[in-house]
Amino acid sequence: MPDLLRPRRLVWIAAASLFVSAACAGGSAPAALTPADLQALEAQRAQHPDDPALNLKLAEAYYAANRFADARRALHVVLTAQPANERAQTYLGLTYEGLQQFDSARTVYTRLLASKPSGDTRRLLSGRVAILTHKELQYRARQAIARESLLTRTPPDPNTVAVMPFRYTGADTSLRPLERGLAALVVTDLSHVRRLRIVERDQIQALLDEMKLAATSRVDPGTGARSGRLIGAGQVVQGQFTEVPTANFRVDATVVRATDAQVAATGSGSDRLQALFDIEKQVVFQLLDRLNITLSPGERTAISERPTRDIQAFLLYSRGLEAQDRGDFGAAAQSFQQATQRDPGFSAAQQGMQTNQAAQTASGTSGGDLAGAVGGGGGGGGAPAPGPGGGGGAALGNAINNVVPTGAGQSLAQTSISGSSQTGINATLPPTDPNRVCEATATCGTTAGLIGYLILIIPRP
Repeated sequence: MPDLLRPRRLVWIAAASLFVSAACAGGSAPAALTPADLQALEAQRAQHPDDPALNLKLAEAYYAANRFADARRALHVVLTAQPANERAQTYLGLTYEGLQQFDSARTVYTRLLASKPSGDTRRLLSGRVAILTHKELQYRARQAIARESLLTRTPPDPNTVAVMPFRYTGADTSLRPLERGLAALVVTDLSHVRRLRIVERDQIQALLDEMKLAATSRVDPGTGARSGRLIGAGQVVQGQFTEVPTANFRVDATVVRATDAQVAATGSGSDRLQALFDIEKQVVFQLLDRLNITLSPGERTAISERPTRDIQAFLLYSRGLEAQDRGDFGAAAQSFQQATQRDPGFSAAQQGMQTNQAAQTASGTSGGDLAGAVGGGGGGGGAPAPGPGGGGGAALGNAINNVVPTGAGQSLAQTSISGSSQTGINATLPPTDPNRVCEATATCGTTAGLIGYLILIIPRP
């Protein structure tokens, strides 16, 4: 019997050595394991099922092999024993991304950011959040389209407004990025009106990209109405702009009701291109007036503010939005940076530059390197650390259990994708959507059905 067992033990030792070497190399992802190596580690874990170090090694290997559910179960064991293990928490966030459980992944990254990591580590985590948001927008857009017949049964909120990208009908292609820039301006201005709920620009853009709408169909009232119903908006702003001989630049906009595709309001303005912001404000005020919305003095003043006085800076900012929408974080960061160089006070461009620079860096950083930066080459200690990221001694309390699940019956129109108070894509998840808390603690039964949630809020000691 000893002779028969000796080869397997050698495999176990060899497999374990791979992980030790990777940890010594600075916390990078382990070298790719063969199925036999992985089986050997699994067999070793079977003998020591509660060993956090062995389960973390397995979780890293499972993540590298895209076996995200297995990685999550192994990480549960680690975080049960070591709630403050930041390396394991980082892999948990990455694993939730792989499982497309975006709310849970965001909660993990937010917890890690709350622990006040160093500047470089903070940028990496912030970049992961930006990448996560981009993935989530695309996922929820696909979900909304797949459930269109279900979503359209519920009338959308008439006070929720979506703004579609404006359509450029002129010949100067250098102005085409203003399609997104103008939409962003209108979104910002309408967000100052307290009685309205505004769908974020990138959410409607993700939906339109997923629908693969041709530019020529964007101003059709029927298209706007359909998009509004999919995203939970009762009203949709559509518009177009072009050069005209008499005034140099003209903007036209309409508000379409999502329920019947009828035009509820119109607005237009024209002037020279340098007066672009004056034109846009004129159009917005016209739309609000024709919707019978009375503005307070404070709301009117806020809408009248200009993001920048430099038209070229705004055009560069619009190019940044184009690149950001297609996931080209490097090009987006460059355009936003050029905009801030022209106008250092252009806060939206400054924020866009920082977000996309972080996303570009994070996108080129492996999971192992990210975990190494956050938690170091080794695992955290068994005792929880005080403050955010540890404490209380609960198994996954600080890493996962504060997640608000997105389960059956919860409308995504009530859940902001980017964490703000604005509305998200209204794609109700199916009754079979798994319970996130049950999944996180690996206690889901194979035949359990999700019929509701019991949420307990326990104040910190």
